Amino acid sequence: MLSVSPAARRAESQLVFVATPRPRGPWGRWPWLLSPVAGATGLLVWQGLAQSGLIAAYLLPTPGAVAARWLVLANNGVLWHHASTTLTEALLGFAAAFVVGCGLGYAIARAPILDQALGPYVAATQAMPMVALAPLVVVWFGLGLLSKVLICALIVFFPMLVNTVAGLRSIDRTLLDAAQSEGASAWQRLWRVEIPLGLRTLLSGVKMGVTLSMTGAVVGEFVAADAGLGYLMNLARTAYDAPMVFAAALTMAGVAIAGYLVVTVLERALITWE
Repeated sequence: MLSVSPAARRAESQLVFVATPRPRGPWGRWPWLLSPVAGATGLLVWQGLAQSGLIAAYLLPTPGAVAARWLVLANNGVLWHHASTTLTEALLGFAAAFVVGCGLGYAIARAPILDQALGPYVAATQAMPMVALAPLVVVWFGLGLLSKVLICALIVFFPMLVNTVAGLRSIDRTLLDAAQSEGASAWQRLWRVEIPLGLRTLLSGVKMGVTLSMTGAVVGEFVAADAGLGYLMNLARTAYDAPMVFAAALTMAGVAIAGYLVVTVLERALITWE
């Protein structure tokens, strides 16, 4: 019989330990339960605070009161009218920021001189809070759709630019040189190498931009508007209608979450090579 040394037995036990899958908890087996459980916990805490008497009812209504107000607004069409207005502003602003941010980000990533020339000014655009800049945009471009779209675009532009630059600069330079040595044109390098390898970072910026675009639209509507979820929240605030404020705010959050989930599904569908 062959004898096995103590060192070999220790190595074998370590290999078995590494190769044997560790038991997972309930969240490892059912990760999709995390979000519903977190949401239900938040509703219970909200209900408890609303019924505790620590906060006045006109400041914090119960979830039931908010749901009832939401159903009334949805049934008479008011909610959908204002939500569609905000969604239109957000989508147009996001589209403008996506085109400009990705285009300028590509130029900055590939031309360091542009980074040195434009970097400080791009950073300066984020120094002034949008709440302070939004009234000026409304004064310059009027009360219509254009000012809301520009406010959305200004908020979304910086994340799109930064993530585009970061995604392109994270690509191994040897891969680009290899593609060029094989005779790939600039368009082929972009389509075959740069976009696939930088797509995950770019889509991270898209996720952030989709949610921020709703914020930008509502900020613009807070300043001056005659429609939109921000206008509806302002109207409810002046009337001390807390359930309507919460109904409009939760609708805005729901639209932002839906956009985030759409981008997540798109990310999983596009990034299959990993």
